[in-house]
Amino acid sequence: MQPGNRVILNTAILYAKMVVSILVGLISTRLVLKALGVEDYGIYNLVAGVVSMLAFLNTSLAASTQRFLSFSLGKQDVRHLKKIFYYSLILHIGIGVCVILLIETVGIYGIKHVLTIAPDKISNTLSILHLLSCSVFFSIVAVPYIAVLISRENMLLLSLIEIAETVLKLLGAVYLLTYPGNRLIMYSAIIVAVMIISLLLKMIICRMKYPETRIVFQSLNDRTLLRELTSFAGWYTFASVGSMGRGQGIPMILNVFFGVVVNAAYGIANQVNGLMQFFATAILQSIRPQIIKSEGAQDRIRVKKLSLVACRYMFFLCALFSIPLIIEMPYVLHLWLGNPPEYTVGFCRLVLLSTLLFMITCGLGTAIDATGNIKWMYIWMGSLHFLNLPVGYFLLKAGMSAYSVLWVVVGEELICMWVRIYLANRIVGISVRKFVRRVIVPITIVTGATVLAGIVAIFYMHTGFLRLVVTSMLCTCTFLITGWFCGIENEEKSRFKNIMHNITAQFKLVKR
Repeated sequence: MQPGNRVILNTAILYAKMVVSILVGLISTRLVLKALGVEDYGIYNLVAGVVSMLAFLNTSLAASTQRFLSFSLGKQDVRHLKKIFYYSLILHIGIGVCVILLIETVGIYGIKHVLTIAPDKISNTLSILHLLSCSVFFSIVAVPYIAVLISRENMLLLSLIEIAETVLKLLGAVYLLTYPGNRLIMYSAIIVAVMIISLLLKMIICRMKYPETRIVFQSLNDRTLLRELTSFAGWYTFASVGSMGRGQGIPMILNVFFGVVVNAAYGIANQVNGLMQFFATAILQSIRPQIIKSEGAQDRIRVKKLSLVACRYMFFLCALFSIPLIIEMPYVLHLWLGNPPEYTVGFCRLVLLSTLLFMITCGLGTAIDATGNIKWMYIWMGSLHFLNLPVGYFLLKAGMSAYSVLWVVVGEELICMWVRIYLANRIVGISVRKFVRRVIVPITIVTGATVLAGIVAIFYMHTGFLRLVVTSMLCTCTFLITGWFCGIENEEKSRFKNIMHNITAQFKLVKR
């Protein structure tokens, strides 16, 4: 299969998986919120935030492993591929142990002495921390196997495993409604069990299909490879620390000033944001291996081309659903959760806005990753992410609204966007003028037209299900029409037409 068609096919597979995951995730969230209540749900999200903040190395080494695996596939170096997987797996096991130790020390101290939690809830909170630290360990060990599936571009298997994981969580949420004991601890135990099952599935499938995952124990004597893996992961880790500090430090600051009810609102906002990101990251997950393989094959022209395509399509896939959701957020949350916690509407809108800004230049970050020259990008990203916490704290200390913290995040994403553009020009050679012409201009036209269509709907209609349907249809139709004529290029239109022609031809053959 041609690389371009493979990207489109993998994106379609991931897109279908995301639809299933979103539908199941929305149902699960409502059931868990109903079973736990606002206070316990807020406590769970708070502890999960502490655990995630200490598990930042998971993301760092995942990007490092995938980059080196894809680069070796581009160079067609099978022997090096096996060594990279083995070294990465051993490193991940070591990192998993270190993260558990951090969680069991820093996390316990934070719960007892920093966070605002009712005294009668401390014992439950500590039990949740212990269980979630186990789930983090298993998720870290699973990272090299996920990296193999992505590098091999086997999105179908990865999607099936992740759908199974989502369905298991839904079944756990259903069981939670009838469980007579401590539901908060039981839900945490369910999450651990799901992570163990998911890891075993990945290990078995990868071992059966890909020879580089069949472990042969050996000494870690290749210091050059170790240095390359740890150096790449080290700079990525710096940015990840800042990102986790921003993402999980913000609810801690909000907890200090407003209590656990605001944490429940922020947890729901992150749930909505995560579901929307699923759509956008589908295209990046499909195209990232191709960008890195192209760099491994020394095809810099293709790297530039694919990175610009990734920027546009990641934004479009996220905006298609985010724009009508932002416009109709109050009614959607009422329909979904009944009576959502205070601040939920504003938090959801601001978090989605910051994600849209991030998506505009995410493809440029992948192109820089492919070169391996990532030092300055992640120094900038990590430093800017870190600044959110002190700035947010001082704003809240000065009596500003809880929303002010997330407005700081939106401003920081704007700065990060222009930093990536500058560094992509210096490191990869991507023209700023070409980026503006091929990414910024199409995005501005399509987004502007779609927002205008949504505003017309809400201006002339009363709040309700009918307006939600009309707004969604108007936004979607406007988005697709302006996207076809102004958002995608002629070569991409031709490729889509050829794929549709092939699909139609296959259906005709089946009918015969």
